[in-house]
Parts: sequence; C-alpha cells; structure tokens
Amino acid sequence: MKIPILFKFLHIYNTQKIGNFPHTKPRKGDEGFTLLEVLVIALILGILSSIAAPGWLAFINNQRVRTVNDRVLQTLRSAQSEAKRSKRDITVTFNSTPATAPPTVTINPPLPTGGSTQTLNAGGEIKPGTILLSSQANGATTQSITFDYQGNITSPSINSQTPRKITDGFSVTVQPTGGGAKKCVIVQTILGAMITEEGSNCP
Repeated sequence: MKIPILFKFLHIYNTQKIGNFPHTKPRKGDEGFTLLEVLVIALILGILSSIAAPGWLAFINNQRVRTVNDRVLQTLRSAQSEAKRSKRDITVTFNSTPATAPPTVTINPPLPTGGSTQTLNAGGEIKPGTILLSSQANGATTQSITFDYQGNITSPSINSQTPRKITDGFSVTVQPTGGGAKKCVIVQTILGAMITEEGSNCP
C-alpha cells in the first residue's frame, strides 16, 4: 500500500520540479541587442551629430571673435589712458595675422602693464590660425593709430561725415578664418570715442 503512494508522490514532485523548464522563455532582462538595433542607434546618433555640429562650430567661432574683439577694445582704451597719464604720444599697431599665428598688437612706447607686443589670444584660448584681424581708416588699409597726450587721435586722420559711413574712422575688424560673423571696434572721432559693431556695420 505504501509503495504506490510513494511512487505517486515522486511522480507529482518530478512533474512540478522539472515540468515546463525546457519551454520557459527567457526573462526580458536576459535578452541582448541585435546587430540591427545597434546599427539603427549608431545611425540616429550620426544624424543628430551632423545636425548639431555646424551650430556648435558657429557658437565656438562667435565666442572666439567676441573674445579677441574685447581684447582689441581693451588695448585701445589702455593705450589712450596711458597717453593721457604719461603725457606722451602712444602708437598702437595691429599686426597682420599669419595663418599660423594668433593676432598680435604692438604698442610704442610699451605699456607698463603689458610690454610692447601683446598676443590677443586670451591667454592661449584662441588657437593659431582661427582668427583674422584687419584694420583700416576711412576705407584705406592702415595698421596703426596714435593717441596724443590728451587722448586725441593724431594719426590717421578721422573722417566725420554726416551721415557716418561704416568706413569712417579707424577700425579693427575680427572674424573667423573660414568666414562668418564678424565684429569690430571703431574709433569714430578725433577725440578717440570708441564703439563696437558687428556684422554689416563693420567695414
């Protein structure tokens, strides 16, 4: 009597323990990615990168131009202030920018705070060959401007037409090497009044 009951118990135990094991599905967390899924994700990331890259590059170029333009304005104001303080003429020369070098400016006589030649690269943040610097006065290319002991402009001569043309006065224009948005500092009057402009308002 006891033997059939034992067999019956073992039979029920075995069917519950092993039962449907070969037919069970793997859990969702155990599954991996197929090659097709990986390729689709890589394609989507590539498309998003190609859309975002030009906007990011334009933003970086704009920041570089803004930084160098601010340094140009700061240099001109410092030279003008030093001319008034020291009661002597000071000449600022913006050097043409080689493709392999950052923009530089030469001040004669040198400023006490920065020496004769200064690099307008924000302490190395602006890489060589990324920024073009050009200067003009009244439509003609010129690299130098001179402040007298009163901070007035002695050279070059400053046009003051009404209405003012964008080429009037002495201006320094900053733009990315590959083209793009540009900014400039314009010395408008013989008294040395300075403004900053951008885009089509720059010579």
